[in-house]
Amino acid sequence: MSPDAEVKEPVWHELRARCLTPRATPIRGIVLHDSAGTGSHLDTLYLADPTDGRNVSADFTVERDGGVWRLNPDPERFYCHHAGRATRWRDLENQQVNEATIGIEIIQKKILPPGAAYPDPQVRSAARLCAWLVWRFGLTPDDITSHRQIITDGSRSDPRQFPFIGENGFWSYFWQAFQ
Repeated sequence: MSPDAEVKEPVWHELRARCLTPRATPIRGIVLHDSAGTGSHLDTLYLADPTDGRNVSADFTVERDGGVWRLNPDPERFYCHHAGRATRWRDLENQQVNEATIGIEIIQKKILPPGAAYPDPQVRSAARLCAWLVWRFGLTPDDITSHRQIITDGSRSDPRQFPFIGENGFWSYFWQAFQ
């Protein structure tokens, strides 16, 4: 990645999350999740305004058709509660992980569909969004992690079966965004 490379800002839809908290910690990373929900826009709507009283949300969602939804109107000023409890990333624990990271939910069904669980447009959009966030906030690819990697009690495995490697994998599309 060239230091003077610029990444094109993704096109997204806006939907403001109800659960936002003022950010006092600089953005240090990105955490990828999958929603394990309906696999539809209903998951994005839930994350914008949970109907069960939870204070959960995400900064962005990437839907199965590749559509990106920004739920946090200003990630530099606010953070979402995406990482949950029993989390550790670098020198941060639990709520500190939320405070220093951007959470991206990759919309997925609770029971994974057979075959390629994540359609190509969704993988491509998630990778390009991450590339832009890395560029925009002066991060590195090493600052991207997954919920599975930060959870300390083994209760999460997401994003489940997400195609990180390969010709049509996340990292391939990520690096293409810098060209």
